[in-house]
Amino acid sequence: MVEAIATERLVLRRARIEDVEPMHRIMRDPVTMRYWSTLPHESLETTADWVRSMLDPPSGNDDFIVTLNGKAIGKMGAWQLPDFGYLLDPAHWCQGYAGEALAAFLAHRRRAGSAFLTADTDPRNTASIRLLQRHGFRETGRAARTWLIGGQWFDSIYWRRDL
Repeated sequence: MVEAIATERLVLRRARIEDVEPMHRIMRDPVTMRYWSTLPHESLETTADWVRSMLDPPSGNDDFIVTLNGKAIGKMGAWQLPDFGYLLDPAHWCQGYAGEALAAFLAHRRRAGSAFLTADTDPRNTASIRLLQRHGFRETGRAARTWLIGGQWFDSIYWRRDL
């Protein structure tokens, strides 16, 4: 298992227990979590459970913490391949970090022998849609009312990229 992937500015590495506090700062933010599959994390324990799930991952998992200058700024990877997702601290949006991390993850999965990756976005998440399109993902379908989060239904656009 690859422990870390280095890019020009970032390191994508496996989760550590010390990631709980920085990831909680990110995951408690409603702006960050607006298009995530859960509500913002209200408690540190919720984030701790999330990080702990990455410490001893199930088969088919390939998740990384995205770091900049040694500090956690997000997540990139797959809880269950081939479906993957990402999350980045808004303080680091619009600086090319998500694209840099995604390109590294795609190259990593290609080297690992994956045939393709899939993703699911909220149709309102135009930044994520543009990111996926720039990296060669093609829309494969749409569905209504796919995610029930906090008592509200959200729709999905499905994506695929052959590797």
